[in-house]
Amino acid sequence: RSFKEMHAMMDVAMGGRVAEELIFGAENVTSGASSDIQNATGLARAMVTKYGFSNEVGIVFHGGNTGEQSASSETRAKIDTEVKRMTDSSYNRAKDLLRKYSKQHHLLAQTLLEYETLTGDEVRDIVLKNKKPSRPIINKEGGARGDRSVLEKSSSTTSSKGSKLTGLRGKVGSRRDSATE
Repeated sequence: RSFKEMHAMMDVAMGGRVAEELIFGAENVTSGASSDIQNATGLARAMVTKYGFSNEVGIVFHGGNTGEQSASSETRAKIDTEVKRMTDSSYNRAKDLLRKYSKQHHLLAQTLLEYETLTGDEVRDIVLKNKKPSRPIINKEGGARGDRSVLEKSSSTTSSKGSKLTGLRGKVGSRRDSATE
């Protein structure tokens, strides 16, 4: 893969997180993008430590799974700084693109809430032609099968049971919660 392709892969990986922030607000971001963030971080680390794509660290190969085997603490700090710089840059490029194409992004998000799944052709029609699918809508209540309460904030900042999101309280809990019942 080329440098350009790897940057594009990182940008796509960051897109899910950015999309959640722009649609639902930073306070309602979920952990759903964690795998994408992990992949983007791993790719950035490989670019820095395995492929020589960092002017700061240089055109060198660092062994080990994280590319820090036998590296000095100074080199490890440089690697971490470069990885953060690269992931931050991808995050910002994704955010800029989604803001630039905000109308298409919001239409796509709304359509996903309504239909739950979309084919590649349907996504292209939405983004390029502003055209929704010509099949029945699955969720006519604005997504989440009509249960919008999962997006409501709790009136108090502490909860005796489970989620701090009002709509999820009692529906989702940790193992700790069930062990104390």
